[in-house]
Amino acid sequence: MKDNFDITTYRHVFIIFLTCLFWGSTNLLIAQQRTMEDQESSSLEVGFASSKITPDPMVNNWVTGKPYGKVRDSIYTRALVLRAGDQKVVLLHWELVDAGESATEQVRSAVADALEIPSDHIMVNASHNHSAPWAPVYDNAHRGLERDTWWAVRYMPPQHEEPPFKAWMDRLISQSVAAAAAADRAREPATAWVGRADVSRYLQNRRPRPVREGIAESHMPDNYNYRHPEWDPNVLSGNRTFGPLDRAMTLVSFRSPAGNMIGTLFHLSCHAVSVYPYTDALSGDWPGAATRAISEQLGGPSMFLQGTAGDINPWRRGAEAVQIMAKGLAGYAGRAYRYSAQLQPGKLHIDRTHVGLPLTDYGRERTGLQTLPAEIQAVRYGSLAIVTLPGEPMTGLGMAIKERSPFPQTLVLGYSNGNGVHYVGMPGEKARGGYEVGEKTNLGTDRAGLIMVEAAEDLLHKMYGETE
Repeated sequence: MKDNFDITTYRHVFIIFLTCLFWGSTNLLIAQQRTMEDQESSSLEVGFASSKITPDPMVNNWVTGKPYGKVRDSIYTRALVLRAGDQKVVLLHWELVDAGESATEQVRSAVADALEIPSDHIMVNASHNHSAPWAPVYDNAHRGLERDTWWAVRYMPPQHEEPPFKAWMDRLISQSVAAAAAADRAREPATAWVGRADVSRYLQNRRPRPVREGIAESHMPDNYNYRHPEWDPNVLSGNRTFGPLDRAMTLVSFRSPAGNMIGTLFHLSCHAVSVYPYTDALSGDWPGAATRAISEQLGGPSMFLQGTAGDINPWRRGAEAVQIMAKGLAGYAGRAYRYSAQLQPGKLHIDRTHVGLPLTDYGRERTGLQTLPAEIQAVRYGSLAIVTLPGEPMTGLGMAIKERSPFPQTLVLGYSNGNGVHYVGMPGEKARGGYEVGEKTNLGTDRAGLIMVEAAEDLLHKMYGETE
């Protein structure tokens, strides 16, 4: 009886052992499969490319209303394609004044067809380069009664039917598609790295805060700006205080598994207005020069992403300032690259949201709308997030979003995927007065900027909370 009991017990134990072994092996296989899937979904590939988009110099300069006349240096569209798992994202940059809603829709549609990806997987950013045209308007479907921006037709009628401009309208899209397709073909396995540099020596907030009490008199001239012979952007009278400034240039570099350079993004907030007051010719201004200098410094393609630069100017103007700034930024980029930190791999994901921005009385009159639709878009790779705002946001918006973002590496872009309400600041900016809050330059109410900040914050938190 005892022997039978022992044999039965051993059989039960053996069966339990086999069952545990089976389920353990199964769970191990499932875990290994999930690990392989996670590795595949976070295995990053990137590719860079660029194409010239310089228009015929007979195209009219929106600043003068007359033809540009000549090309000082070529302007480009640049593309970065990222792929991880089944996700593919395209970042396009134009060395133009803007990336309006109409042009954004046109290029998204064309690139989406060429690369066989959803159109909302494409992000379009402009350098806000004043020595190049505004992006063309291809239809009337986006901004109510406002087809062209006030600036684009301030000194001349619309030129969409003029042969040189019409040819350029087609070429802008075709060259953007060519750059995106070339970047897609150039994709290779990559790791992502981030470094930063303090480049505030080249930046100036052009909206100092007025001191309204306690000042008897000031010796600061009313015209104390870059045209004044004694102008120093680092000096103010006691009747003003310095406005906010994001001093960081962020360098995102992509390297092969062997550590070789593939390409870089560099991001900062600063108007592209160094050269345009001194020449009417076409030029990429300091962003174009800095892109070339950084490419030479690091030995691979480079691409600029413009930040929230509505109130930020270069510290100096003129052709010499362009070269000084380009050389200086390249030097900082080299050191930031050397000391960069590698990001842990993560999933690639892109998403967007839309808000209605409330308009001023003039804004409603100009557009015929009560609110203006605005797109906020974000792409993330692991702990890195790039989020866009339309129009010309002041630097306070970018700083607020970075502070509220759950992502430790957050880049905030302006001049992206539309013109929004043009200039836009945080609540209280309108009370300070100035060009950036004028009736024609700023179509949104005082809350418009905060609405975009909160929408960006919500979108980033949503994306951060999604399962890795």
